[in-house]
Amino acid sequence: MKIVTMISICILSSLSFAQIQIQYINNVSEEFKERYYSQKREYNPLHVGNIWQFYNAEDNRYNTTKVVKDSIINGKKYFKKIYYETEPPTRNFVTWERNDTVSGVSFMLDIEDVNQNGDFLDELPLDSLENPYWSRYTTYKYSFAQPNPFSFFQGPKTVLVKDTNWVTLNGDTVISRNFEILELFWWEMVIEKFGIFLFSLESPISGCTGAIINGKQYGTIVGVDDKLERVPTDFMLGDNYPNPFNPNTTITYSIPDLLGQNPIKIKLIVYDALGRVVATLVDEKKQSGSYSVNFNARALSSGVYYYSLISDSKRITKPMILIK
Repeated sequence: MKIVTMISICILSSLSFAQIQIQYINNVSEEFKERYYSQKREYNPLHVGNIWQFYNAEDNRYNTTKVVKDSIINGKKYFKKIYYETEPPTRNFVTWERNDTVSGVSFMLDIEDVNQNGDFLDELPLDSLENPYWSRYTTYKYSFAQPNPFSFFQGPKTVLVKDTNWVTLNGDTVISRNFEILELFWWEMVIEKFGIFLFSLESPISGCTGAIINGKQYGTIVGVDDKLERVPTDFMLGDNYPNPFNPNTTITYSIPDLLGQNPIKIKLIVYDALGRVVATLVDEKKQSGSYSVNFNARALSSGVYYYSLISDSKRITKPMILIK
């Protein structure tokens, strides 16, 4: 058994992920391998309702990923993922992803123009986990959306494919693969039919403590949605939903309690790509709390628009895409 595998076993033991039982096995029969490899494999399960929850013991923090919606865009089916933390209760970023059943590569829509070519509907590669041991491929994983803990490296990155192992996950025999995003010193363990099970940015290790995959529950899911309803500690402008949209979309925002200085005068304004105001959605004083507002773009043409949350001390701007 390879050294990396032994390290992974030690990690699992130290984190005590008893609720999601995983066990390494030395080998499987040739008959099982032939049957297994003849079937479609799915390292990035994309189904509405799927949830993964990871626990970081050092920070006592949960990170949650949800697949919340699917949509046909440019003739292809994409799934919307929301990534957020529970402490502090903020949403971090959103992606639209799809799996190519022919190549086995996962892609995301470049809704924030990561490659800066002006096309917000480009496809950028995420994972190619069928690649052979010790091979490398390019990824745009974790190089998008704000706030972004990896904003120091927004461009393409290099993935090194590492060990492949047979494991049993709650009784099912599947493959696990380890890989590393070299520029970020980021390591992930991905289990087929499950998705990411462990990840680490140098240290500490974050492990999956609960998941719902294709209707099957593993471990325990903490009720993180309740925590998102707390009084906000800073201005927050959420990703509009749906995005891309036609013609309606919902924009969420939060206003903090600034030492009792409430209400606070805020504006929520929509601009076109040339910076011209096309709609003023909010222009009034608001108490601290979380709000949502509907934007109807029926009178506008397809394209990229921007919406800004503006106060005396803060301005936050995000893009959105109208497709008719």
